[in-house]
Amino acid sequence: MKLTMKLLALFLGVLLVNAANAESPREQLKQMAAQLQGNADDDALREKAIKLAQKLKPAPSVPEEAERRMMRGTAAFKGAKLAADYQSAVKEFELATLTAPWHGDAYFGLGMAQDKAENYDAALRSLKLAQLALPDNKDIRTLISQVEHRSKEAQAIKENAAKGPAMVRIPDKNYEIGKYEVTQAEWRAVMGSNPSNFSECGDSCPVEQVNLDDIQTFLQKLNAKTGRQYRLPTEAEWEYACYGGSQTEYCGGNDLDAVAWTAANSDNRTHPVGQRKANSYGLYDMSGNVWEWMNDCWEGDCSRHVLRGGSWNFKPHHARAAFRSRFGAATRYVLIGFRLARTLP
Repeated sequence: MKLTMKLLALFLGVLLVNAANAESPREQLKQMAAQLQGNADDDALREKAIKLAQKLKPAPSVPEEAERRMMRGTAAFKGAKLAADYQSAVKEFELATLTAPWHGDAYFGLGMAQDKAENYDAALRSLKLAQLALPDNKDIRTLISQVEHRSKEAQAIKENAAKGPAMVRIPDKNYEIGKYEVTQAEWRAVMGSNPSNFSECGDSCPVEQVNLDDIQTFLQKLNAKTGRQYRLPTEAEWEYACYGGSQTEYCGGNDLDAVAWTAANSDNRTHPVGQRKANSYGLYDMSGNVWEWMNDCWEGDCSRHVLRGGSWNFKPHHARAAFRSRFGAATRYVLIGFRLARTLP
């Protein structure tokens, strides 16, 4: 009898232990979420939570707080325009992942927002967690590939920006001029911010929405950093470099589509520098992409400065090598960027 009672007690104990173990994974998920509140960078813990949640039947529900954060993150993402604007979405999606660290959609949203905010390393971490949680989602795999490409491109541009701008010496002249329009990466490397409307275009796209005062501040910092004396080109220097030793319709030839981004082919946006054909001196985008500020005042009126080259949303004839325009020197405009020049010893 005593042996029977002992066996019964042991059997009941095993049942109770098994029952407790059946509930413990969900409790573990709650504990993991609590631990992440104080250590949000613990990706190993996030992976553990995802793998644990995948074993549970039925799947763990998403807390209401996480759903609210997802909704706020989605709204912030849709309303963002500049890279900096996406930080609000990043914050909301990050809070969603902390509340439900197994939720694949939260990681996907976080990765997309971090990508738009140009934080590529963080985006890749988030997207790989999303892929772990949602292994059949092809959109995640596609975005990972795209972000990896953008990350490599941005790193290369940053390295080049740290070395200083690429310049081309103009034959038989005592100056050199920028091989490309100043890029968003080059501006950010010097100024620590990106004012461009088309920030989503990427680091290799021309910086825009900068006025003459902004450029002078940039030049002062760049010159202090490099020990060289960069400046804006004069109109005469720019035009000579544009023609490249031959009198063509556009800077680089007579085939506009081959050398320039204008309203005829730009899809209403800027494009990465260097994608069109260079002129005979090896200069890119002298026609099209963005208008370029000159150092010259407009016919003696220094409240306005000369612009050359045309832009992504102007008609083709504005991109002609001989075409001149002007704009208020204090104006920041999505159509206008600039190119560097430097007098040689």
